[in-house]
Amino acid sequence: MKHSIQSLLAPWLALVFALGLASCSAERPVEPLSVANARQKAWPDEAVEAFGKIPLQERGRIKPMSTYLGFRMLNIHGSRKHVVPAGFKLPTGEEKLDPVRWALDVMFYPEQAAHYEVFVVDDRAVLERVGLRFENRKRKDRYSYTQLLPARWKIIDEAARIERKAATKDAPLTREEKQILHLEGQLVQFESLQALAGGGTVTIGDEPSPRLLALFPEGAGGAEFSYSIAAERWSEVLGWVKAVDPNSPAFASLQQELGALSNGMQLWQRAERRMPSVYPHPNPEVEEWMKYALPGIMRTAIDTQDPDAAYSMDPFIAAGVPSGDLDAMGAAIVSAQADLEKAAIGRGEFSDIGLEISYYRGDYFVRALVLFLFGFLLMAISWMSPKLSKLTWGTWGFAVAGLALLTVGVTMRCMLMNRPPVATLYETILFITGVAVAVCLVMEKMTKEKIALTTAVVLGAAGMFLAMKYELREAQMQGDTMGGLLAVLNTNFWLATHVTTVTMGYSAGLLAAFLGLAWLVMRISHTLFKGRDMPREISQWYGRFSRMIYGVICFGLLFATVGTILGGVWANDSWGRFWGWDPKENGALMIVLYQLVIVHSRLGGYVRDFGTAVLSVLGGGIVTFSWWHVNELGVGLHSYGATEGVMAKLNVVYSIVAATVVISIICWATLLRPRPNLPAA
Repeated sequence: MKHSIQSLLAPWLALVFALGLASCSAERPVEPLSVANARQKAWPDEAVEAFGKIPLQERGRIKPMSTYLGFRMLNIHGSRKHVVPAGFKLPTGEEKLDPVRWALDVMFYPEQAAHYEVFVVDDRAVLERVGLRFENRKRKDRYSYTQLLPARWKIIDEAARIERKAATKDAPLTREEKQILHLEGQLVQFESLQALAGGGTVTIGDEPSPRLLALFPEGAGGAEFSYSIAAERWSEVLGWVKAVDPNSPAFASLQQELGALSNGMQLWQRAERRMPSVYPHPNPEVEEWMKYALPGIMRTAIDTQDPDAAYSMDPFIAAGVPSGDLDAMGAAIVSAQADLEKAAIGRGEFSDIGLEISYYRGDYFVRALVLFLFGFLLMAISWMSPKLSKLTWGTWGFAVAGLALLTVGVTMRCMLMNRPPVATLYETILFITGVAVAVCLVMEKMTKEKIALTTAVVLGAAGMFLAMKYELREAQMQGDTMGGLLAVLNTNFWLATHVTTVTMGYSAGLLAAFLGLAWLVMRISHTLFKGRDMPREISQWYGRFSRMIYGVICFGLLFATVGTILGGVWANDSWGRFWGWDPKENGALMIVLYQLVIVHSRLGGYVRDFGTAVLSVLGGGIVTFSWWHVNELGVGLHSYGATEGVMAKLNVVYSIVAATVVISIICWATLLRPRPNLPAA
C-alpha cells in the first residue's frame, strides 16, 4: 500500500516541481531604477509605529491609519505585502514592505514608489483597450503607476463612459468594462495617498501664457510644482473662466491655455475626494473631521472662519519635504501623531484605536486557516495509518486552536463594532464557520468516529478561504469590513437575536449537506469497489454517521424556526407587518419547511439512511439559495446584500447538488436498493 501511494504521488510531485522551475525561469528581469531622490535606508520603526496609529475618519468611522492603508494596499495589490526586488539597485536592496511602509514611500518618495509593480490587472486586454501594450506579460499581472501613467486620461475617459452606461442600465457591463472601473478606482486610491501628504504635482505646460506664468512662476520651463500651491491660487484662475462666455471662441482659447493645469487640478481634486479625514475638528459638536492635505485644511479653515484649524498640520506637512533625512522626517511624523492623538482623545474618539491595531496585527483568521490546514493534513495521514492515534490528538489540537483564534477574532470585531458580527456576508461566513466547527467538535466528542473531526478542519479551512475572498471584495466595494450598517440592520437587539439565531440555522443546514455529501460518496464508493455486501460493523458505522446527519438537521431546524419567527417580529417592529412574502422571508420559510420534511420523513419511515443523506444535500442547495441567491434578485427589502460575480459560483454549487442527487438516485436504483428477502443496508 505504501509503495502504491508513493507511485501515485511521484508523477504529481514531479509535475509540481517542473511547474515551479518553469515559473522561476519565466520570471521577468528587473531593470535598475534611476530616481533622483531614492530612500537611503529603511523607515525608522518608531515612525512606522506612529504613522500606523494616526487616527482618521472614513465613512463616519474612526479607525487607525494602519487599517486604512491595509485595505488600500489589499485593494490595489491583492495582498498586504510587497517585495521591492533587489534588481532595482536601490540603496535599501531587496525589501519587504507592509502597508504602512509602502504608503510612506508613496507619500514621501513618490518617484520611487511609482515604479513598484503593485497594480493587479486581471486581463491585459484591458490595458490594450486603453492603448498600452507590454511584452512578456502574463494575462493576469502586476504593473507600476509609471507604466500605467501614459494611459491615465484614456482610463479616466473610459471609466466615465462606462459609468454613464451603467447609470442608464440599458445593457449589462462587460467583464472588461468592470475591470476598467476597478483599475480606475485603484489609480485614484494610489493618487489619494500621494495627495495625503500634499505630494501631488501639476504643470502649466511647456509654453504657458504670460498671465499663467505670472501667477505660477514655479512652473517656468514646464517644471512641475505642488498641487497645494496651485490650489491656493486656483480661485483667480476660476475668475478668468467666469469672465468669459462659454459659447464664445475666447472660451475655447482659454480651455487650451489652461489645458495642462486644468488636467492636473482635476486629477488631484478627484484624489482628494477619496482621501480620509485625518484632523479632528476643533469644535467637538461637529462630527465630521477635516481633510488632511494642506488644501483641504485651508478650505476648512476658511469655511469655518477658524484660523487655528490647521495649526497641528505644520510639522506633518514639513515631513513631506524630501530632505533625505529619514530620522528628521520620522521625528516629524511622531510629533504630528502625538498632536492628532491628543486632539482625538479630547473628542473621546481614540479609545478603540489600540484594539483595532491589535486585531489586524493578530491576523487571527489567516492563522486559523493555517491551523485548520495542518489539522486536515494530520487527519489525512491518520486515515491512512489508523494505528497512529497521536495524529488524531494532533488534529484535535489544531482544530481547537483554530477555533480559538477564530473566536478571538470574531469577539474582537464585536468589541470594535459594538454589535454582533453577523450583518454582512463576510461576517456571516466567519460566524457560520465558527458555529460549524464547534458543532463538529461536539459531535466528535460524542461519537469518536473521526468523521466530525475531519469535517471540522475541512469546513474551518474552507470557511477561512471564503472569508479571505470576501474580505478582498469588501476592500474593493466598501474600503473596509467594519463599515456602517444600513438603517434596517442598525439594531443591536435584533442582530443579537434574529440574525444570530437564523445564521446558526443556516450553518447547521450547510453542515448537514456537507456530511450528507460525504456519506453518499463513501457509501457509493464502497459499493462500487467492494460490492453490495458489507460487514455488520461497517453497516453500523454508516448508521451512526447517518444519525449524526439527522441530529445536525434537527439542530438546524430548531434555530432556523426560532430565527424566522424572530425575523417576523423584527419586521413588524420595523415595517409594521409580520410577514410580507419578501424573497428573503420566503427563503427562510423554505429552509424551515424543508427541514421539517426531512425530520417527518425520517420519523415516518419514508426515508432511512440513504434518503436522509440525499435530502440533506438537496437542503444545502436550498440554504445556499436563501442565504445568497435571493440577494441577487434585486427585489424586496433584503436586496442590499447583492454580490458582484457571485452567480457563477452559485451555479457551480447548484450543479454539484443536482449532480449528487441524480447520481445518488441512479446508484440507489441500480446498486443499493435492498434485494428481496435481505435486510436493508
